[in-house]
Amino acid sequence: MMAADDLRHYAIEVKPVGAACNLRCEYCYYLGKGSGAHAAPALMFDSVLESYIRQVIEIHGRYAEIEFAWHGGEPTLCGIPFFERAMQLQQKYGADRRILNTLQTNGTLLTDDWCRFFHDNRFRIGISIDGPEHLHNIYRKDVHGVGTFSKVMHGVELLLKHGVEFNTLTTVNASNSGHATEVYGFLREFSDYMQFLPVVESLPKTIDNGNVGLPPGLYSTEQSGALAPYSVPADSYGKFLCTVFDLWLKKDVGHKFIQVIEAAIGNMTRRPAGLCVHEAVCGHCGVIEKNGDLYRCDRYVFPEYRIGNIMDSPLYDMMQTNRRFGEYKLDSLPTQCLHCDVAHLCFGGCPKDRLIERLTMSTTPHGVAPQVERRNYLCAGYKMFFQHIIHKLKNGHLI
Repeated sequence: MMAADDLRHYAIEVKPVGAACNLRCEYCYYLGKGSGAHAAPALMFDSVLESYIRQVIEIHGRYAEIEFAWHGGEPTLCGIPFFERAMQLQQKYGADRRILNTLQTNGTLLTDDWCRFFHDNRFRIGISIDGPEHLHNIYRKDVHGVGTFSKVMHGVELLLKHGVEFNTLTTVNASNSGHATEVYGFLREFSDYMQFLPVVESLPKTIDNGNVGLPPGLYSTEQSGALAPYSVPADSYGKFLCTVFDLWLKKDVGHKFIQVIEAAIGNMTRRPAGLCVHEAVCGHCGVIEKNGDLYRCDRYVFPEYRIGNIMDSPLYDMMQTNRRFGEYKLDSLPTQCLHCDVAHLCFGGCPKDRLIERLTMSTTPHGVAPQVERRNYLCAGYKMFFQHIIHKLKNGHLI
């Protein structure tokens, strides 16, 4: 019988050029965030790369698929030789292991050479695109303030030309959230796997604290500022997802994979959701910066959430300390969530979005004391979507 440890799995992103990017997307939550954004060197040293690959392989169970998730910033700024070296190291330390490489890119720097490399090494690519040109170009601009749609679509054409497996990642923001039919109709022409990421960011308290505020969380020490203007309204996000679901149900069941829909169906049928936002606990998705610093989550790359450095401490030991961070998600659920009929599908969403504060009275060993509860900003949108999907799927006998 296969032991549970033989399937032990971690999801650890790596940012080999940190926040370096050739674009200046207005809603970027990473550029300028935390100490990792400024950490030297410009490109991950070979010694750090080797330690990262060796340790990631070591901490996975013997029969687990090992994913190397390359993120940024823009990881193609590393150049092909960097990734050729990474492939050599993966062969050196994991020749007989099941290995998957994924890479998230803005698509603007893709070439025939890049796509041949991705195809030959079986990379799975995520490409960021926010819909048709007039919607995509609102926030996704280059360093000169020029929209990037045409360059992204050229990258998509190259991926298709070379037979590279890819999915699309679309932010749902203040500008495109009212155009769900148009966005989905555009994406379904070339994408079989879609992710929809809600943009919710609070502004920093002072101008010196980067471009986004420290989100609520286990180690957060300050209240969040006002919402950034590009953040999606909660009800708009719910309506967007409901529209996408209806279109998918009508046209694409069994042909298109929509991550948030599959996660909801997974929770409804008591299977793993596969999406940390809607799982009971998180904390298994660490992030390694270009200098080897390990952070607790991609959305928490702030000094308060730095665990350590893989050049000084074993990755396995550091990841074990992340358990409390992951459990905080469930432990800190507000009272309203405990009585919600879709809590088993939502699980309170991502803790970073718990921006709605409410003062309650709580019983402690020392008597009754005031306590601040934080509810997810997207709560109304989540409830709208999950109630909609329950009604539609049960009536249609699809679950």
